Amino acid sequence: MKFACLLADGFEDVEALGSAALLRRAGFEVDFYSVYNKKKVTGAYKTVVTELLPMKELTSNNYDGLFIPGGKAAFTLREEETVKTIVKDFNDKEKWMMAICAAPTVFGMMHLLDNKKYISFPGTEENMGKAIRVNQKAISDGRFITAISAGAIYDFVFEIIKTINGKDVLESFKNKLYY
Repeated sequence: MKFACLLADGFEDVEALGSAALLRRAGFEVDFYSVYNKKKVTGAYKTVVTELLPMKELTSNNYDGLFIPGGKAAFTLREEETVKTIVKDFNDKEKWMMAICAAPTVFGMMHLLDNKKYISFPGTEENMGKAIRVNQKAISDGRFITAISAGAIYDFVFEIIKTINGKDVLESFKNKLYY
């Protein structure tokens, strides 16, 4: 299982890097793409990520899902036509759609979460169309997996593992982490 992760300056460091590290530990592949095709991006807390792939080369056919971390970057990304095109392509091909913190608003503003359960950072509800907000740290509804914030990265990754690979695989993974 292979995911593309969209990064732009101001991404939430732990949401992107922590989630990717845990997903990789669980056997998933995660590639980082620079939304603005830069060679490096800087997170909200000054973590610099290099060796990025340019988003202009992102092809959904090479991936099983799309992951968008939150942070200030999410508020910019949700307005970007190039991001919307990528999101639409992944969604149209029925790929896994994952977002945390403010990033679920990318899906919400495109009405992809209408009538689906979700969670996002408090205060982003007005950008979620007809999505159904739940009071959980992480939730899946069909192909969509969302989480509330940086404090929920374990819950987010656990929800991804459980949804895609099942409860037994999740429990095995948790045991190896000593969670």
